[in-house]
Amino acid sequence: MDFSWATITFIDIGIFSLGVIAVATGWIVQKREAKRYNTLQQAFSSFQSTADRRYNALQQAYETLQEVYETLQAEHETLQAEHETLQQAYETLQAEHETLQQAYETLKEENATLRAALDVLGREHKALQAAHDHLSGRHDELVERVMPVFEILAREKLMEINARNANN
Repeated sequence: MDFSWATITFIDIGIFSLGVIAVATGWIVQKREAKRYNTLQQAFSSFQSTADRRYNALQQAYETLQEVYETLQAEHETLQAEHETLQQAYETLQAEHETLQQAYETLKEENATLRAALDVLGREHKALQAAHDHLSGRHDELVERVMPVFEILAREKLMEINARNANN
């Protein structure tokens, strides 16, 4: 193989051309990558801005929820205290109910006893009424029988008194 200057020059021109092509390609690739970098930078900035807005919105929502939680916690504590008060009132009323229930049962028993006594008195009253009616009938009968005798005795006594008065 015979080398000449022309061959070397063609090789140099080829290498130089390749170098120019490589530099041009590198410059084109660099421009494309710079453009892509700028696009990605803008997308990242937009994303970061959106993320910051979302973070701020979420932070505000968190703070609002924290306030709501604290309010609900305070209400819970208030309701818990009311529950305890009502529970004590319930227990007091339950004890009163049991006492009243016992008094009711006692009164019910007394009522049953009084009703039984009333029934006995009712039967005795009926018996006494029957005896009274019988005795009233007997009285009337005796009055009918005895009255004529008393009238006779009373006339005799009256005549005796009149006779004494006349003799005196």
